[in-house]
Amino acid sequence: MGVAALASAELLTGCRHDAAKGSGQALEPFVRATGAARSTRLPERVAWASTADSEFFLALGAGMRAAAADRGVEFVTATSGNDPRQHAQDMSGFLQRGVGALAMQPLNPDADTPVLDDALSRGVCVQGIITAPSTLQVAASQYAIGYEQGKAAADYVKAHLGGEAQALYFNLDTVSPALRQRHKGVLDGLRSAGGGINVVGDLTVADISTRSGYNTMLSALSAHSDIKVVMGGDTIVVGALQALRQAGKLRDDMYLSGVDGDKDALALVKAGGAYKLSIAFAWRLMGYGLGQFGADWIEGRAVPRMMVAKGVPLDSASAVSAFEAANADPKSVFADAQAYQRYLPLLGSVSYATRRTRWSKAVDPPKGTA
Repeated sequence: MGVAALASAELLTGCRHDAAKGSGQALEPFVRATGAARSTRLPERVAWASTADSEFFLALGAGMRAAAADRGVEFVTATSGNDPRQHAQDMSGFLQRGVGALAMQPLNPDADTPVLDDALSRGVCVQGIITAPSTLQVAASQYAIGYEQGKAAADYVKAHLGGEAQALYFNLDTVSPALRQRHKGVLDGLRSAGGGINVVGDLTVADISTRSGYNTMLSALSAHSDIKVVMGGDTIVVGALQALRQAGKLRDDMYLSGVDGDKDALALVKAGGAYKLSIAFAWRLMGYGLGQFGADWIEGRAVPRMMVAKGVPLDSASAVSAFEAANADPKSVFADAQAYQRYLPLLGSVSYATRRTRWSKAVDPPKGTA
């Protein structure tokens, strides 16, 4: 969200359908267009196809809604409840109703891809989070994010737990192929402890919810009662913390960390205790940008081909407060291109007039942008 290492060769190949692979150029920084544009006559409506009521997805939707209101376009949304068929139906419903831009969180490539192809054929700006086919792709350095999360845990174990600990990791391998790279990064980061961390559970999670984290943590504790390190996405790990507290196992010297920047996770980091780190994405700022660029697309203006979701490591109350202040006022931050790109660098350029340029697969951002 959350959702989420995304310069591979694909980054350098602006895909005109799939025929132009290998013929593109490196993406330049995006420069916002000003002045009049030629209308596309697309419906003045932007959509957000979410998969769960996770806090970070709600934040993205809130940002899109605010941007749509500022631009005078309609905002519509739906949540599939992690049901692939429902997710595809939600997106198909948006297309039947008529939208100019569709932002979506991937769930199942087999179900998602035909609908996204349909949207692209209609000239809709498809805004995919680490997914393709898409017009604008939100990309993240998933391996780097995972390695940073794992390395931070390893450093803590060496400094505070004598270099040895049992660890539990919640992976999201089935959500997106790109997230398998995050998984690999986490395990590589943990190995930097020198072999003292025993990963007693490496569990694939399909349901991104605190309930799922809570239930899975309780099951894990029945087999491994001395777990000291718990990692995954924030939503899952917050649920795991609740289970540890319920079981009387929660201790301040434990190391829990998540990715996404959920509100509940950030509150736990600010409070101190077992929840030591959240690698946060600026979800509300992201949503605001997607809403603004959706409106730009409808009006015939250029939009970026890539929005790089930078993972911001938040491990103190002061770091969390600064991050929260930026996300509380997305309109002002978006108005300052330099400020916005501290969180979400923008690369490449595409418009309705050049809409055959699209991504055919999930890609990594260039080195140095994430």
